[in-house]
Amino acid sequence: MTISDALTQHFEVQSKHIIRPDTALFLGVGDASSEALGNSACLLLHKSRPWLLIDCGHDTLNRYKTVLPDELPESVFITHLHYDHVGGLEQLYFKAAISGKTVRLYVPALLVTQLCAMLRYTKLAELKSDVWHTFILHPVSEYFWHQGVKVGVYPVRHHAPNSAFGLHISGVMFYSGDTRPIPELLLHVTSDSEIIFHDCAVKGNPSHSGIDDLLREYPSKLVSQLWVYHYHSEQDIRYFERAGIKYVTALSPINLP
Repeated sequence: MTISDALTQHFEVQSKHIIRPDTALFLGVGDASSEALGNSACLLLHKSRPWLLIDCGHDTLNRYKTVLPDELPESVFITHLHYDHVGGLEQLYFKAAISGKTVRLYVPALLVTQLCAMLRYTKLAELKSDVWHTFILHPVSEYFWHQGVKVGVYPVRHHAPNSAFGLHISGVMFYSGDTRPIPELLLHVTSDSEIIFHDCAVKGNPSHSGIDDLLREYPSKLVSQLWVYHYHSEQDIRYFERAGIKYVTALSPINLP
């Protein structure tokens, strides 16, 4: 066998292990003050099985349990460190540690030091171990590999520079995390076939997008690809409908291309 044949065979074997998500299921779609809509967190699925959880807020695990009653997330990506997006990590640690499971935690490298400080006292008194014996910390920069798929990671515009990050699976989806409009990014990295899950409330502020912001900053073709989340109440939905913007509702699966 030639080197070329061996490489071809190797890559053919590797390609069989590529598992892409086919469904996005938001466990919650609300902003930090919305109890009814839940903390914004998205579970990516492949053939109805969990692929990756994006963020883990205060109520995320309870909502996860309604979908998968006897399971815990095995892999979590963290977009940023506000508590409505990481407030459930301590609970996840205790549940995983008691059941003897480990959880892979994908964290943008610029957030690792602060996350370690937030979780430094998280441990089981009965065990001589800390949170990092249960969480497998995977610091990420521009991208990471998950189940054979290259996942891009990009800084977005939320609160302070390099404090929040979006997630991109080429040809499938872009997930903005909490952000102001990012036309300079979306127009360069996304394709026409992708779904873009985007932070949006009725009114924007210095850390979040509003309807007027999206309509002003994005061309109509890109607006047609948006599914918005992180809004305040069910009453906001009528404003999205009036603006012709699609919106995500909790526990309603969305098929990915």
